[in-house]
Amino acid sequence: MKFGKRLSAKVMAFTGVMTLAVVVTACGGTGQAASDAPAGGVDRNATLRMAWTVAPGNLDPHQSSNYQVDFNYLSPVYDRLTVIVAGPEVAPMLAESWEYSADGKSVDFTLRTDAFFHDGTPVNAAAVVKSLNRARDPQQAKAAPSVAMVTDVQEIDDRTVRVIANRPAVDLPAVLASTTAAIINPVALDNKVDLSVETAGSGPYIPEQIRRGDRIVYKRYDGYWDPDAQKNATLEIIGMTDDNARLNAFRSGQLDVMLAKAGQTDDLQPLLAQSQYDMHTYPVAQFYAVQIDIGQTELQDPRVRQALNFAIDRDGINSALLQDQCQPVYQPIPEGVDGHNESVGEAYAYDPAKARRLLDEAGADNVTLRLITVAGLSPQQEMATAVQAQLAEVGVKVEITPLPNEEAQIRMSEGGFALLNPRLAYPTPAQSLQTNYLTKLRFPTAPSQEFQDAVTKSFDPNIGDAERTELYSKASTIASTDAYDLFICGIPTQVAYTDKVVGADEGGQADFVGIVDTRYMGITS
Repeated sequence: MKFGKRLSAKVMAFTGVMTLAVVVTACGGTGQAASDAPAGGVDRNATLRMAWTVAPGNLDPHQSSNYQVDFNYLSPVYDRLTVIVAGPEVAPMLAESWEYSADGKSVDFTLRTDAFFHDGTPVNAAAVVKSLNRARDPQQAKAAPSVAMVTDVQEIDDRTVRVIANRPAVDLPAVLASTTAAIINPVALDNKVDLSVETAGSGPYIPEQIRRGDRIVYKRYDGYWDPDAQKNATLEIIGMTDDNARLNAFRSGQLDVMLAKAGQTDDLQPLLAQSQYDMHTYPVAQFYAVQIDIGQTELQDPRVRQALNFAIDRDGINSALLQDQCQPVYQPIPEGVDGHNESVGEAYAYDPAKARRLLDEAGADNVTLRLITVAGLSPQQEMATAVQAQLAEVGVKVEITPLPNEEAQIRMSEGGFALLNPRLAYPTPAQSLQTNYLTKLRFPTAPSQEFQDAVTKSFDPNIGDAERTELYSKASTIASTDAYDLFICGIPTQVAYTDKVVGADEGGQADFVGIVDTRYMGITS
């Protein structure tokens, strides 16, 4: 069975390895064509300036504790074997094709021959093996849990890499599309270059100016194999945590593109009423939650976790802080995504009296949440204060601790803490469930065996579509019923841009997570 040059994540997850082998083929580049541009055409001498909500930090892709934060800064520099494009779809990148084994536990990737690192070193199988082995080594990579299913990476020949998993892994090409599986120049690895401050990639751009805590300015890398991925001569990505500052910079013409937070909708309306501005809203996939450690002594009884959920006034938070742009959620798989269980309904409608009753039944009279927030990041800071006040109404104490972004998730993973931040979404529901609830970094105490079994079985290529959907639904329902999170609301990814920008509505990653990939954006003349 053969597929075209792009492979939808759903087709990969469902069709996968039903025959002895599945071959995915590709030809040429994978980018959206510049023919989508207005009559003026794309100005390849232009500078595209985009504002993101978090400033650049650690530039080592394998050291990322949250790829959602680091992706924007790393993607222009580092290619991966595959890439997620609009759809979401899995498309070729450094690998021009791939083939599954009969049991689905390994994938052979055939590399393109025209890819080079920025120092001229060819991207070959040995380089890929060295990078992926580093990416999956917990001693070298904080991001190792994201590729935990990989047990071995082998060089078959100069152009062929075999990636072996510990389970059927039809999701593997999608997993390897993340910057946590970025391919790094082996010369830099051998010479122990400090990749936290220097880069060694093969992507369409090379950093010209790196200002930690502020921005990165990139220049086009001449000779890159996909010209559509580098429409701009210069790319500037700026980290602006302050929503008003970001909006003012966009309004004054200092920016071409900005990530628009849910709470900015009303402020953007005067601009959007003008013909030279536009905004694209992607589907809801990720959601805000108070991520908790279910192994914390006071939270081990599910009734306590359920009580905390009943104490949250989601509509109040949405109205007061998010301008009604963040709809309440009660389970990890959102509406419109395969596996969403309609019967769950409004499982935790605001009911403080019921919350108090459940706490009394559980004998929980001294519950404290040590709640971490990312310092300076809105609307999480304001949401944390609202959650603190609402839980206080039912007798639960919340201690808020702001931490730098690079520390927040790691501190939460140590156990005994909660974190108010979005739950990540991925191309397939199985990936989302696994990453959010089956990795210690984001869920310190393992969930129930029933939940684990449902998620693991959903990766099996030999089951049918209906059974796979039922497994997703089962896991989502368990997470809701057992209250694995304090579910709050689902976030649409929104990007505002000027009428000279093309590609802002085809961000690839934005189809399932709050990242707007600049890879195929450009400026018209």
